[in-house]
Amino acid sequence: MIKSSLLNYELPNSSINQEPYENPLDSKLLIAENREIISFKQFPEYVESDSLFIFNKSTVRKVRILTEKNTGGSLEIFVTKKLNDFEAICLLKSSDKKSKNKKYQTNLFNFQIQEVLDEAFRCIFDMKIDDIINKYGILPLPPYIKDNPKKRKFYNNQFSDNGFSIAAPTAGLHFTNELIDKFKNKNINTAFINLDVNLNTFKPVKSENLNDHNIHKEFYSIDKAEYNKIITYKQSNKNIYCVGPTTLRAIETAYSTKNLVGNTDLFILPDTKINLPTHLITNFHAPMSSLLSIVQNVYGDNWKELYKYAIDQGLKFLSFGDAVLFKYK
Repeated sequence: MIKSSLLNYELPNSSINQEPYENPLDSKLLIAENREIISFKQFPEYVESDSLFIFNKSTVRKVRILTEKNTGGSLEIFVTKKLNDFEAICLLKSSDKKSKNKKYQTNLFNFQIQEVLDEAFRCIFDMKIDDIINKYGILPLPPYIKDNPKKRKFYNNQFSDNGFSIAAPTAGLHFTNELIDKFKNKNINTAFINLDVNLNTFKPVKSENLNDHNIHKEFYSIDKAEYNKIITYKQSNKNIYCVGPTTLRAIETAYSTKNLVGNTDLFILPDTKINLPTHLITNFHAPMSSLLSIVQNVYGDNWKELYKYAIDQGLKFLSFGDAVLFKYK
């Protein structure tokens, strides 16, 4: 049995970065191997030529819609999954009782609840979901970040392209297009995959045994040319930097299943064998996050000591925070 309490630690509120870095290159990177702290501006100097960086390019969509019911009262709709042009799985927040077949008329559009799910609702709208999101939606911020319109523009990767995420693959936030161009000038290559990050990424582990945790599924897709590039680097024993746990989850699933498109429920446990990357870059995660199992996997039992060191050095945690670079042994 792997005790899930392994993933717990003390995180002071003061270490949670509530404000995004206006210039992502000012954010900090802790090199786990020697505990050196550098800025992302300096990072290209530390990377060997002909290394490969793999990024998750999925875009965070404006899935949070604030509106008013025609009968009075506010209504918040949070689109968690688009099923087709007019149907979606949604979270609904309003004061009224919700039930199957209930119809809502709002000052923006109308919709009906078709099915009541565990924590959400399957709804059908009289307007295309994409049009609703593009016209009326706002970008959702993580639950631990105080909402402010000024912060939202920083919660998408500069290189994001297509995809349907409702949370950002935040390790990529440190990498501006300018930084990626500097990589290219140093003959450092890039590959892009897509994994759509869903709300369950914020769900803490609650089972006592880590093996009993029901890990969420996420949709991924990898272009064949990009996948072949990754495999070529692997076969040549060159450095492969995996940017973020979502990227790791996608490439490891593709490698083990040989499916370049699908849903992954891969749960990287402390003893899971990692096949492709030589390095992992990831933000600092919240206590009891399933993502800390990945940190335990790459760094071992001393990760709590490393996290305490980061806190003591004033590094910032979670989505708008700093990052750490791990090397696979």
